Amino acid sequence: MTGAQANTQRETTPLRRDNSLIRPDRAPVPPPDEATRPAFAPPPRQDQPPAVQQPPQAHQPTSWQAPVAQPEPEPQPRRIAPTGWLLRGLGLVAISVLSGLIWLLIKPDTDDEAASPPAEVPRYQFVPIHREEAFQGCQSVSTAKIKSFFQKQECTHLTRALYSTTLPDGTRVLTSLVTVLMPDAATAQQLNDLTTKDGTGNIRDLVDDGRDGTKGMPALDDDAYASGRQESLVVIGDSAYFDKNTPHKDPALLDVTKEALKLGWPQEKTPR
Repeated sequence: MTGAQANTQRETTPLRRDNSLIRPDRAPVPPPDEATRPAFAPPPRQDQPPAVQQPPQAHQPTSWQAPVAQPEPEPQPRRIAPTGWLLRGLGLVAISVLSGLIWLLIKPDTDDEAASPPAEVPRYQFVPIHREEAFQGCQSVSTAKIKSFFQKQECTHLTRALYSTTLPDGTRVLTSLVTVLMPDAATAQQLNDLTTKDGTGNIRDLVDDGRDGTKGMPALDDDAYASGRQESLVVIGDSAYFDKNTPHKDPALLDVTKEALKLGWPQEKTPR
């Protein structure tokens, strides 16, 4: 055939890739199997403490400033009218009067407390036998000059009582104790001075008046008589033996009577 070329195999040169045209700033593309793999942060080291996260700093304005508060004006003191001062004064007076009334109601009886001397304990054990309070006065149970004294100045209160005690040797003693409360210390001293003199009379004891329960008791004839004053109170005592005769001014009986005088205020203040 005209123009036909022989069917011969043509030799071709293989293509080569030219990397000179690739830009160096372009990152290489990872292989497909590594492109989808997640990335994790490396674990912290055991020899280092964990990092402390700092709180985010608040945004501080640079150009804007808060307005400065203006001080408020000081309030002017309010003037009090004369009527207001009068009402305040009346209120203070009322409070003072009310406080005084309350104090008078709740205050202790200081007069009685001041008149009461400290209690003394007798050396003997006195057992009460009989007691009587004569509210009718003192002159009705008194004799001679002592009765005349009470006619001019009556006592405030009178208590008569009987006690028994036993001496260390076993001897039984009867003791009469009379307490006379006077209006004040001055009249009490006058009465005590009068009772200590001979021939002035006395206040009769319960045995002399023959009160119930006193039958068979020894007579108290001033053989062991003693008296004393405790502020506005006069205490009169006398003692006698139960089972034997009572000598005049027997030392043992006089000691018993003087110790019995310590029962003066307790006897007068003890309610029946």
